[in-house]
Amino acid sequence: MAKSDPAVRTLMRHRVRVDQIISTFARYGYASWVSAGVPESLRARAEQFSDPALLAMTDGERVQRICFDLGTTFIKIGQLLSTRPDIVGNEVAEALESLQSDVPADSPETVAALFMEEFGKPPEELFAQFSPEPLGSGSIAQVHAATMHDGTDVVVKVQHAGIAEQIVVDLDILAALAAILERNDPDLAMMRPVAVTNEMRRSLLMEVNFGLEAANLLAFDKNFAEEPDVSIPTPYPDLSSQRILTMSRLDGPSLSKAIKELDDAEAFVRRGADIYIEMIFRDGLFHADPHPGNIVVLAGDRVGLLDFGKVGRISEDTQDVIDDMVLSALSEDLDGLIDAILRICDAPPNLDRAALRSDISAFVDQYVRVGAAGLDMTGLSEAANDIMRRHRLFWPSDVSLLMRTLTQLQGLLVQTGADVRVMDLLQPYAGMIAAKKFAPAKMMRRTRRTVRDWDRFLDTFPVEASAILQGVRAGSIDFPLTVDGLDRNVNRVVYAVLAASLFTGSSRLWAAKVPPVVGGMSLPGAVGTVAAGAFAVRLLRSSKRAGGIG
Repeated sequence: MAKSDPAVRTLMRHRVRVDQIISTFARYGYASWVSAGVPESLRARAEQFSDPALLAMTDGERVQRICFDLGTTFIKIGQLLSTRPDIVGNEVAEALESLQSDVPADSPETVAALFMEEFGKPPEELFAQFSPEPLGSGSIAQVHAATMHDGTDVVVKVQHAGIAEQIVVDLDILAALAAILERNDPDLAMMRPVAVTNEMRRSLLMEVNFGLEAANLLAFDKNFAEEPDVSIPTPYPDLSSQRILTMSRLDGPSLSKAIKELDDAEAFVRRGADIYIEMIFRDGLFHADPHPGNIVVLAGDRVGLLDFGKVGRISEDTQDVIDDMVLSALSEDLDGLIDAILRICDAPPNLDRAALRSDISAFVDQYVRVGAAGLDMTGLSEAANDIMRRHRLFWPSDVSLLMRTLTQLQGLLVQTGADVRVMDLLQPYAGMIAAKKFAPAKMMRRTRRTVRDWDRFLDTFPVEASAILQGVRAGSIDFPLTVDGLDRNVNRVVYAVLAASLFTGSSRLWAAKVPPVVGGMSLPGAVGTVAAGAFAVRLLRSSKRAGGIG
């Protein structure tokens, strides 16, 4: 491969680190999910350097150990891949879930030097009291206890020295390797290694920017300002930067430690799960790591949330599709659910929709309709991801993170013995979701978007039409076309689309019983259904006058 290739130049520039990465993978004999895209000659060479004892491990164990041996970047990447079983498989994803780092804490001198770089003062001057010994040390940062000059107890998150620079180098190497693999291996290209690497880059660079985490804290605090039973740490911008984050301290045991001592553990966990549902379906911004260690029990059984380095954001378009998925799932509308999935996933051109429908139907029968007490979360996750891989469907990164969060929420409910499904918690939101889809503000935004799309179409149509006509004259495009009454046909198509859309939306309003409700019937749903019927009758009469449908 030419040295002028940008990917090759990147690998040459970081050859020492590249050698370390390659030798580590070689020592473990390449896990099968990696070796699938490696030439046989190179794979055989790697096996010469492998440790026979390591080859006896499962794929998941080997990948977990590889990530740990290669340090922070790969630990974080492993944790990210644990949320993508649709890419790496369930066995590897489950092994990576437990991947934790044991990074030694930086010395007090190193911490003080970072404070001097960021604020021009040592921590002893910035705080009334600052503990030089950290409360804990993770892969990216360590956390210190401190007290502000006004007596407020805080925690200070201090990034490890040089960690951001190391992450950038490793991400550049991975991006180069992904580009080479995607160009040279059609099977691996189907797994979109470049897109996956870009997703990792975005996530990791956000995680090492503590300024973004501080902004996240403020956003969540604003979203839950009217709910006194929810506590979010308050950031202190004057004592925070991109590498240091000072925030209020939430005093209370983690849920994992306090669960057995709560008077009503099920009620507390249900409220915690409901908070996550609000984040996702009300705010479009959610805490993406809902394990018991990040949920603390505060005085008065208030719910405290920690660690906002990993959050999920849902765009307006994605939220529309997710809303459709939820409404379809709640009403057991399989075709509507499949339509929503295909709108949001990259589906292959040869997708067998009938087979997909059969698989999803079996999945719903086995997992969605059972009570939470008998719910096999491992089996549910494996079955869902098997369906995705079998049909070569891949979730976008934000949706994958959302699905993982909902699965973790259900697992949290099951762990505490609460016989509640996430779908049960979603039921009260059905009306809100349906009403939101047809809210005047949202309808206006859709109208404006449609006008913009038509405006772009009309701007480009003359150029595109001219190119087509030139192709016809040159003989490169040849097709027979006879259309009579084009305007009337277009009008009928518009009426048909409008009637179908109105009927679909109205039926969902009806099923969700969106208020006002009269005699057990949603009035907006009934009105919309009648209007859809009127459009359909007009369309049929028009078609009959034109000689019928067939």
